[in-house]
Amino acid sequence: MALPDITVLTAEQRRTAAWRVKGVPDIQPWPDLEYFNSAPCSRHEQVDPLCRRCGIILRRHQRVGASWMYLAGQGLLSDTMGSGKTAQVIAVLAMTKQAGELGLHNRAVVVCKAAAIHDPWGDELRRLAPGLSVFVADGDRDSRIAGYMGNWEVVVVSDRTFSPARGAKKSRDGDVEYLTQFPVGMLFFDDIDPMRNYTTETSYAINRLAGECTRVFGLHGTPLQKRITELWSFLQPVGGRAALGPVSRVRQRYVTQRKIYITVPDKNDPMGRRRVRRPVMVDNGLTDNKERIAEFQRAIAPLVLRRTAEDLDADTAMPAVQPNPVWLDLSPRQRARYEDLRRGVLTRLTAAGEEVSYTEAAASFTRGWQICSGLAALDEGEGSDVSVKLDWVVDALTHDLDGEKAVVFIYFKQNVAALSARLRDEGIEHVKFWSSETDKTVRHARLVRFREDPACRVLIGTTTIEQSLNLQSARHIIAVDTVLNPARMAQIVGRVRRQGSPFGTVYFHHLLARNTQEDGYLPLLRREQAMADVVWGEDSDLWEGLTPAMLMRLVALGRVVA
Repeated sequence: MALPDITVLTAEQRRTAAWRVKGVPDIQPWPDLEYFNSAPCSRHEQVDPLCRRCGIILRRHQRVGASWMYLAGQGLLSDTMGSGKTAQVIAVLAMTKQAGELGLHNRAVVVCKAAAIHDPWGDELRRLAPGLSVFVADGDRDSRIAGYMGNWEVVVVSDRTFSPARGAKKSRDGDVEYLTQFPVGMLFFDDIDPMRNYTTETSYAINRLAGECTRVFGLHGTPLQKRITELWSFLQPVGGRAALGPVSRVRQRYVTQRKIYITVPDKNDPMGRRRVRRPVMVDNGLTDNKERIAEFQRAIAPLVLRRTAEDLDADTAMPAVQPNPVWLDLSPRQRARYEDLRRGVLTRLTAAGEEVSYTEAAASFTRGWQICSGLAALDEGEGSDVSVKLDWVVDALTHDLDGEKAVVFIYFKQNVAALSARLRDEGIEHVKFWSSETDKTVRHARLVRFREDPACRVLIGTTTIEQSLNLQSARHIIAVDTVLNPARMAQIVGRVRRQGSPFGTVYFHHLLARNTQEDGYLPLLRREQAMADVVWGEDSDLWEGLTPAMLMRLVALGRVVA
């Protein structure tokens, strides 16, 4: 199917065309987009999908998704995580720019999590749409306001600063107050969990700006987790209220409810000491009425494009790799341990400066690495397995990746054991591939089980999985830990990205701890020459340029400072 010219279509014809696009395998011929970068960088003759300097060639599902958004004007893109939703939005921006729709007279706002305003959104907009004028709204209030006064066509703002905050003692207006003063015609809200609750200030702010826009799209891989009203809330800014009615109607027609009892203060007790139990009705999932279910599906169908990983498989012999950097905040206990380390490193740098030894620097780096990975790598005993990364892995395997096979790479053996215990508690069958088991027969049996037993969903591996293993039965690889050598990381990803893989795309979920030394990992990995660091005793010309003091600054500041 070819992409129709929307400038000659009526509103009804556009809706019909958008509906047709959802059902086609590809959009061909794909238009030559002047404002979308699909060219290789100066270092490559062809586009390298793993190179952060190259543009990208949109895959079939991305061409279909971008075309649907371009034609539909509003909706919820709910593809599986790591499927390239950001690139699809940028393609839409390039298409609207080329059509004369996007410009200073009709601007676009992207609202995302605070951790995503620069990477991926700011970085990807500059890489894939270098011809657009982009402002990333970061910094204090005054600097953001000054930036808003500039000639931007696309602004990226975090949901925290975009939305108002109302508290008992202190309140503030959100940046939505400033943005509504500009000719904003497009709004994209990406992975905003507060949108699950239509009563939040974030939901209010998104809906307020959406009411002034002609194009509004939400992006979220899991907009529906526990309650139907979550999905209704996500759909509200994109036409959900018109399609489904108010939330009271949604609950009445499509939701079953159950009675629970909660304990509350007794209103008849003036001292407020006595508490009583009272019944309340709570949502208990979608109705079992088949006609109502079909009605609900028909109502949301025009508003939602959702494709699973299986839907996104392409007809390629070698699967593409879809990177998915995941930034996480350390748990309070991990944060306290890391701040203690940071203070010690800063004190040592102040005292010793460039005289810090490699041994001392490596020890500090390794300790920070262990803290970010999980406290089991440092502590023994009950309650030592605190790890925000392992929390994410278990949550993903029981929700987004439920039913999928995954390889989990963990450098520290203690955290392999900690994750294994958690998976056992969740009833997730898995195998471990690590140096604690050296019997080749046992290892081979574990590999065979992972490859051939559908019930065995997870292989947890240390550096023992780096080479010579065929794990192509898995579609996902999760890196809990990062080896600061891009060649070795490529080897790990290569366990699932193999010729003859049954999948057109494999997903690399790279877990990174925010506001730690891991802030500097991606810039280091992106350097052209593989860096082999002192921690593993490898030689590299590049590593010789990274002094012990620079390594210590990576631990303390989260970046390499010469």
